Amino acid sequence: MGVVYKAACRPGLTVIRSKVSDMAEAVKADRNNYIGGSDAGAIFGLNPWKSPYALWCEKTGKISGEIDDNDAMRTGRDLEQYVADRFEEATGKKVRRDNYKYTLREYPFMVGHIDRSVVGENAILECKTANSYQNSNYENGIFPDHYYVQCQHYMAVTGCDRVYLGVLCFPHFYWRVYDRDEHEIAALLSAESTFWEKVMNDSPPDADGSESTTDALRERYGSGGFEGSINLNQSDHTMLLEELNSIKQEIKVMESLKAERENQLKEILGNNEYGFTRDWKVSWKPQKRTSVDTARLKKERPDIYKHYSKETETRILRVSEIKRKEKEDV
Repeated sequence: MGVVYKAACRPGLTVIRSKVSDMAEAVKADRNNYIGGSDAGAIFGLNPWKSPYALWCEKTGKISGEIDDNDAMRTGRDLEQYVADRFEEATGKKVRRDNYKYTLREYPFMVGHIDRSVVGENAILECKTANSYQNSNYENGIFPDHYYVQCQHYMAVTGCDRVYLGVLCFPHFYWRVYDRDEHEIAALLSAESTFWEKVMNDSPPDADGSESTTDALRERYGSGGFEGSINLNQSDHTMLLEELNSIKQEIKVMESLKAERENQLKEILGNNEYGFTRDWKVSWKPQKRTSVDTARLKKERPDIYKHYSKETETRILRVSEIKRKEKEDV
């Protein structure tokens, strides 16, 4: 049973804090029944790995959303204490584990599980590990936008004044602080409420062009039960088809222009492998590739071909204009 955390309450927001015995299990349990900190960035379309549509599919049970434990996830867990230690060393502040689940009475679908609380402050520490190729960004003070949204989410559900963000981007450690912004939190409460209404009403957000949405659609509709057809004569459907056709025509033109410019460069390079300007480097050099002659293998060694062949099924979207005669027959 949660208790009101009076010290952190804000006007119009009542923080509920509940003791958690196993934080790792608490984070995973019933995850589809709430919006967590790592979900917040996806709702705003800022998470590079998950779109609003994919998140909605997970929360509504349309796709599993389960991610097998992997080395990156284990590394993040194992190094969480190290990140906390580095933060203490860098700032002189002290932190401690916080085994609580936070939510808001007025927005019960918003939940937060925090990494550490900062001793002597109404503040928390969020611990992150990142890929080393992002070092240049952190060195220049550029932190991912979805981290910022996640931190504002935690400030909303805990009532704290600030979040310190510690990032281990091997071999370097970086940290920064985000202060509570009431305008940002108001926007976040509105956006998360709107998203959760879509979850409750089984009304999906618009499908975008991200790889995450493509994968979610493939998982949701990619296998089994294919039959029938539907009428797409509604005005918005027709407009969508016309826009898609126009885009495809533009792509054809741009691909032709791209090939033309590339051929012009090849003609200029001639037998030279490289070309340079002050701002550009061009290369046109041989590159070997080994491939299997599947037609010959199938003909000469059909037993081996059959043994190592596998059949896969995927749905392919094709859009083609119906010719005048076909229209008359429909």
